[in-house]
Amino acid sequence: MNRFVAALPYLSVLALIVLPVAVSAQDASGSNGGLLGDKTQFTLGIAESVAPRYAGSDDYRVQTLPVVAIQRGIFFLDTTRGLGAEYLTHSGFYISTSINYDFGRVQRDSELLPGSKKLAGMGNVPGSVTSRTMIGQQITPYLMASAEAEFTLKDGTHRSRYRAGLEYTPWKTDKDVVAIDLNTHWGNRGYNQAYFGVTELQSMRSGFAPYSATGGLYAYSLSASWSHTWTPHWSTSLIASAMRYTDKVEHSPIVQSRFAASTTLALTYSF
Repeated sequence: MNRFVAALPYLSVLALIVLPVAVSAQDASGSNGGLLGDKTQFTLGIAESVAPRYAGSDDYRVQTLPVVAIQRGIFFLDTTRGLGAEYLTHSGFYISTSINYDFGRVQRDSELLPGSKKLAGMGNVPGSVTSRTMIGQQITPYLMASAEAEFTLKDGTHRSRYRAGLEYTPWKTDKDVVAIDLNTHWGNRGYNQAYFGVTELQSMRSGFAPYSATGGLYAYSLSASWSHTWTPHWSTSLIASAMRYTDKVEHSPIVQSRFAASTTLALTYSF
């Protein structure tokens, strides 16, 4: 099964959850049943994650979140990618487009949303519905290249982020898949300023020094994942990730750690 799982700009649990028994794009876009396929597949589960409270935070939190995925033919609805469609050619070229949601950031500790009480006075980064497109190409049976772009659709947000990377799969059997992902993360000025910048007004209210974040490469990330299928219905996924912020944003006063790490364990049931 080809896995095109994209990483969000911070180490979000939803971005790292792997659904190892979901319908593959190859099956979804095949001739069995056409674009709508011949069956609807459901995946339900739970994920436990340890990750930073927000991009640049040195405080970590434990989250327990649901995993939900529904797929029929080329169409999908899940907690990782949102609502959309995907297609995979016989040559290994993949494309998907979806409507998702960027939850923004809050200036308080939250069990669900990115944010921290250390950001008091910064104001909230408003959430927004987003448009997300991803392309990928299987170069060899073990190596895949992919890129994605996501744009906020809410008036006045003007945020866009981009990712490009490689995935190497050194071990793949009927029951196990081990993969290593190396990615670069980019943002336009609106995105980098929203998540890493400090305006003069925010500086007066929060006490942080002013910081202007320009667009460009803001982080590198490396992750390793292991997915194991126990039965035709039950699967588990274990993911460990690390992120390094670049000098584009690492000198921001709200970036309290240049490095971030995350671990996620997910249990899923498909039917």
